[in-house]
Amino acid sequence: MTASLTCRKIHSLEAGSVYAWETAEGGTGNILIDPEGSVARLCTPEGIALGDMLIDKEVGHMENPDPDPELRRSFLIAASVIFQEGERQGRLPDKITRTYW
Repeated sequence: MTASLTCRKIHSLEAGSVYAWETAEGGTGNILIDPEGSVARLCTPEGIALGDMLIDKEVGHMENPDPDPELRRSFLIAASVIFQEGERQGRLPDKITRTYW
């Protein structure tokens, strides 16, 4: 089974960068990455944080996980891809596409 993920930056705000993500399975959402590029939170397209779930890459784990396993999984994958590409490029990317098997 092949899965894919596309993330694209839709806003740069004082609170950080907002990314829209979409999976091949139809899952969608938005993630706010803080200005330091180390904390990811679910958010609205306008960058308003939703819930308490977050990933701090310095700590290395998810805090306050959402009870929905599909949302948790998609959020974790999208945040990880953004963090990895940010490290690779030395800055947060504008668009990322990944395919998984």
